[in-house]
Amino acid sequence: MTPDQYCQDKAAASGSSFYYSFRVLKPDVRAGITAFYALCRELDDVVDECSDPQIARIKLAWWRNEIARLHEGHPSTR
Repeated sequence: MTPDQYCQDKAAASGSSFYYSFRVLKPDVRAGITAFYALCRELDDVVDECSDPQIARIKLAWWRNEIARLHEGHPSTR
């Protein structure tokens, strides 16, 4: 699965009306906003699904570091 497909699937699985509104955007803009929305869903899932606050903090710290690495041009995931 490509990163774009993962983001598409993650956004679509939310069932949110936001996702459906993205369909009217130009393809390059749609891909970017879909990726950002998928990230938001990932972060929201950490908070909603982790019953242990310490685990949630660790997961959110991982995401914070991954975003920093992305801005530096060296993400650990693709």
